[in-house]
Amino acid sequence: MRIALLTALVALMTACGGSTPPPVVQSDLPPPPSGPTRTDFKTIARRLVSRCVGGGWIERWRSTHEDADVAKPRVFLAAFADETGQDLDSEYLRSTLEQRMRLSGVYDMVARASDADFVARGVLRRLAEREGGERISVYNASVDLEDAESGRRAHRCESTVRGEM
Repeated sequence: MRIALLTALVALMTACGGSTPPPVVQSDLPPPPSGPTRTDFKTIARRLVSRCVGGGWIERWRSTHEDADVAKPRVFLAAFADETGQDLDSEYLRSTLEQRMRLSGVYDMVARASDADFVARGVLRRLAEREGGERISVYNASVDLEDAESGRRAHRCESTVRGEM
């Protein structure tokens, strides 16, 4: 009798405990890099976009177009140069930044430099500092927005984040 009760209880628990697995979500984004870099890269991208929108350069550029209220600069985002010496996944930072730029609604992101008004070239650097006897890593990312025709820098934006990548 006990065995029959235990068998029935196990069968009931198994039947009730089963669940439908969560749906698989497909993404066109590259997978995040290995290591603790995801949050820092997203923070850098968020800060870069906010700084790249400011500075008045977009308003100056728009003023040269017929419909200044609608004009969006077409930007090609080139790969980031990794000058950290840590072999970080700079492509992940580039794709994260491009996604943030698209979502900002300020830019039209293009796939080829030949279609762009501006070519954005980024550099990722690592700085080290001491705080309270601990060595802290500070990462600096900068993006130069260069006029696609002249190659001259129209604007530079920078972001600094403390943390281990």
